[in-house]
Amino acid sequence: MSTRWDNLPELEAVRVFAAVAQLRSFRGAAIALRLPRTTVSRRLSLLEKSLGTRLLQRTTRQVSLTHAGEIFLNEVTPALEKIGDAGQRMLSATAQPSGVVRLTSTRGSTEWVGGAMLELIERHPRVRVEIDFTDRAIDLVAEGFDLAVRAGKLADSSLIARSIGRSQSGYYASPGYLKTRRLTHPDQLVDHQLVVFSGSSRGLRWPFQIGKRLQEVPVQGRVVVNSLAVAQLAAERGHGVTWLPAPFGRNGLKRGALVAVLRRFWPPPIPVQLVYPSARHLAPQVRVAIELIARRFKDLL
Repeated sequence: MSTRWDNLPELEAVRVFAAVAQLRSFRGAAIALRLPRTTVSRRLSLLEKSLGTRLLQRTTRQVSLTHAGEIFLNEVTPALEKIGDAGQRMLSATAQPSGVVRLTSTRGSTEWVGGAMLELIERHPRVRVEIDFTDRAIDLVAEGFDLAVRAGKLADSSLIARSIGRSQSGYYASPGYLKTRRLTHPDQLVDHQLVVFSGSSRGLRWPFQIGKRLQEVPVQGRVVVNSLAVAQLAAERGHGVTWLPAPFGRNGLKRGALVAVLRRFWPPPIPVQLVYPSARHLAPQVRVAIELIARRFKDLL
């Protein structure tokens, strides 16, 4: 066997190995690299054969590094990053945004995030977008997303987070509904009709700042719906008090269809972040999406 290893086609196999090693998953690496899982397995096997040693231990439940694999990963990771950085700098200097942007965001952001993504494809005809509006927890890497809009404290510190502002939510009702009803404290909500948005991660609980404590109060609604647009419409049509994020509440206030209630008990604003797996090697279409979403959110404030 030759003692030299200078076959450049093996570079792609090294990239595959690094992805599997870092994610500890063949499936996760296949999604992240956008390759068939069979291709990932084949390239890794060829790399191990070329090096004459096993780099990974595989079982039906997990993937782990061998001692040789740990050494090899530590050696190749800085080199792969330098190669990627050099290539990205060359591409970014000349490349027009093209390709797909896979984004996930909360249900409460459908209007402004959706509008920003439509603006993106209108400005850049070679860009495609795939958007998943959901409040469930998503693993960006494992599920192949480029970008997420998230509100509140982030649980995964391994992600890159760019703060784009703070979002205020509050409570609203129609002027007609309030004409014959009194509402000055959250305790009085038991005597009111409520329109409850069920799509929040809190479930059927409303947050209130009472004194120095933020309390979540269980609520039952005459109308329970997982659409903020329908919750807003129901409140405007006099079906009760509702909780809304700022863009929805502001829209109703401007038209005189809604009135803010319980203002001194509103929860404090929460941070909103753009989240992505790595700041390195961001494709041009992802970079322009990040900048556009950040600008459009500031327009809402």
